[in-house]
Formats: sequence, C-alpha cells, structure tokens
Amino acid sequence: MHMEFLETEIAKYQRRIDKIKANPDPTKLKSNLQMYELERDERIAELEAWKQGKPFASGMFPPVLLRSMGFEIYDAEMACDRMERWQVKKYLQRCRELGFPDQICDRTVLKIPMVLDEDFPNLSLVVANNWECESIPLTFQTIAHLRGIPYYYLDVPFEANEETLQYVVEQLRELIDLAESTVPGIKYDEDKLIEVQNIEKRWYELYQDIHRLKRRVPCPVPGQEAFKEPRWPSLYHDPARALEVFRIYHDEIVERAEKGISNVPEEKLRLMWAVSGPFYARPDPFSILEKRGAQAIYFQIGNASRVAGINFGIYGDETEYGRKLSPLEEEARILNQSAWGGLGRRWVDDILIACRDLKLDGIVYFQQWGCTVTDNLAKNVAEVAEQELGIPTLIIEGRLLIDEAFDPQEMEDKLNGFVDICLARKGIA
Repeated sequence: MHMEFLETEIAKYQRRIDKIKANPDPTKLKSNLQMYELERDERIAELEAWKQGKPFASGMFPPVLLRSMGFEIYDAEMACDRMERWQVKKYLQRCRELGFPDQICDRTVLKIPMVLDEDFPNLSLVVANNWECESIPLTFQTIAHLRGIPYYYLDVPFEANEETLQYVVEQLRELIDLAESTVPGIKYDEDKLIEVQNIEKRWYELYQDIHRLKRRVPCPVPGQEAFKEPRWPSLYHDPARALEVFRIYHDEIVERAEKGISNVPEEKLRLMWAVSGPFYARPDPFSILEKRGAQAIYFQIGNASRVAGINFGIYGDETEYGRKLSPLEEEARILNQSAWGGLGRRWVDDILIACRDLKLDGIVYFQQWGCTVTDNLAKNVAEVAEQELGIPTLIIEGRLLIDEAFDPQEMEDKLNGFVDICLARKGIA
C-alpha cells in the first residue's frame, strides 16, 4: 500500500522548490520558497508517521487540542484545496461510482474517496463540529461509519457566552476521555497544550499585524495572498517551525509596506472576496481585478474577524469573557465564535466590520455550490451592505475545485462589469 496523496504532494512541492531555485520569479514573494519547503517537509513527516503507525485524527478544529494528545492532523478540506486537476477528476469520478452526491461542497465530499481508497493514512479518530459548516461533519461522519472509526461531534452553540463556553469545555473533556480510552498511546498533556497555544498566539499576532498593513493605500498584500485560508501552526508536525516560516512571510509583507510595493500601485478600488473561489481559474480573478486597479484585500470566511483581530479575542485575552481563561476554556473560546456556525446576523456583522475597518468599496460574494451556511445569506449581505455602507455586491455562483460548469469568459465579464459599477460609484472614469 502507498499513500498516493502524500507522495503526490511531496513531488509537487519539490518541483516548485526546484523551479524557484533555478529561475526565481521577481514578481512573486521570496518567502514562497520557505512556504513550499515547509509544506513538502510536512508531507514527508506525515508519510513517516504513517510508516511508524502513529495515530492520525481529523480536526482542523480543534488542532491544538489534538496535537496536545499526540495525534497527527489530517487537514482534510485544506488537503482537498491542494489537489491537482487530475486528482479532482479522479476523486469526483470515485464519488459518483460510490454513489455520493457531487453537488454538495466539493472540498468536503472529495475527501471521502481519498480516505476510503487509502490514499491518505487511515484515521484513528474523527472529530467534527458545526463550527465549520454542515457538509464537513456529515462527510466526516460518513467516513467514520464506513471505516468503523471512533467519531466525536462537537456541538457548538449559536451564541457565545459564559454558559455556552462551559458547555463546549465539557465536550472537550468528553473528547479527551474518548481519545484516551479508544486510541492506544494517546494521552492529554496540558503542558503541551499551553506550549502550542503560545505558538498559536504569536501566529495570531503576526497575522493581525499583516491585517493592519492592509489598511494602507496601496495595499501591500497581493490579492492571491489575501485569498489564502489561514494555516495555523498546530496543523503542522512542527508548529514552532511553521511559526518561523510565517514570520519570514510576515517580514516580507512588512518590507513591501515600508517600500510602498503593491501589485496595484495606483489603487482605485479595495474589495472583499467572500466565501471561496475558483482555484482552477485562468486567468485568476485577482489578476483580472488588479489589471483594472482593484485589489481584493480581505477574504471573508467563518473565523476571519478573529484571525484579523477586528472582532473577538485570541489566546490570553481577558476582555471577551471578563476573566483569564483556563487552557481548555481557551480552546472553547476559539470554537465558540465563528460566523460559519453561528446565526446569520453574525456572518453579516463580520462582513460589515471588515468593510468599515478597511474602507472597502465593494464585495465579491462567491456562492459556493453546497455551502449551506452562506449561500442563502448572499442577498442579505448585498442588501445590508448597500443600506448601511452604500457599497455594491457582486454575487457569483461556482465551485472551488470542480470546473465542469465554469466559463472563464463569463467570470471575466462579470468582474469587469462590477469594477465599472464600483468606479462609477466613486466617480472615477
């Protein structure tokens, strides 16, 4: 048996590393080299962990807690995001052969055949929660059922307060008990939890510093970089190294800001990109916007406002709950406030806060097929943004990974038409 997904990832990142070393592109960030080396080495570490029989657990949330118990982390949805085109087609075909619906969110359903076909190490524990969305826990539940894997569902309430915080903490204790009683070699280590939390805290601080730099005009952060989903250090085998690589990236963004470097030196429009986007699109939507003097400088996802530091606290903050939190309460805090899993008003409010903070001129709202937590809120966002901020919203329907229904010309025409509307609103010819 071989781990096709991990082996493909290792080869892919090695090709990118070799290309940069042989012929560096001056238009790209220099820190891409360290980022690719980190990702390559992470897959190598995962492959070695599989060979040694170490336990893997799903759980992009809560990865810090799972690390503290000794698990390797399967970052399922992000793993799907990194698929090459042939892999998407392969797993899509397998989904159809196995009878799974392919009209739901593609970054969630494609992981089912990846695990069932043993292209990724089998999981010893599956953890899911409604903090993320509906499709993620349902697809994880399917994997757990079909493979006979212990499964724990974290029920995160709609509102965040002291009562719901303790409700989540009790579930985290139950999760620890389940893991320790069912997976050999697993043991919760509070000192390890605190160690990784401190690393995550420093990562949050760096990320929030980058967000503050986005307030500058022109914005020093390229649209493709702003669009990236945050990669927490705890997702990596070596969180401390992941933090150091992110620090290198942070320092390069700071240098760009100090030197006034931007992909759009004559910035005319500042935009939000919400939910997801077509990873396969060529030309990519951000380069289309940048040619028109527009930058998508903020990516709205469920935890974006906390990560950016514009709403809710991070590790060590005593204002959100009015007191110092215990290590497990700190993990519950992160889970207890996400616009994916909360009421619709939270999602809308997070968008308004970011638009005001960065003085944005418009919103591109990508209606991802099967995203039950955001699709029906698109028109609400558009109406409220118009009423309260006086800015327009472009709603585009599409998929992240599956390109069967994608029309690149239609995408380009819609983006250019939206730029025209935003420029006219600002009185720019």
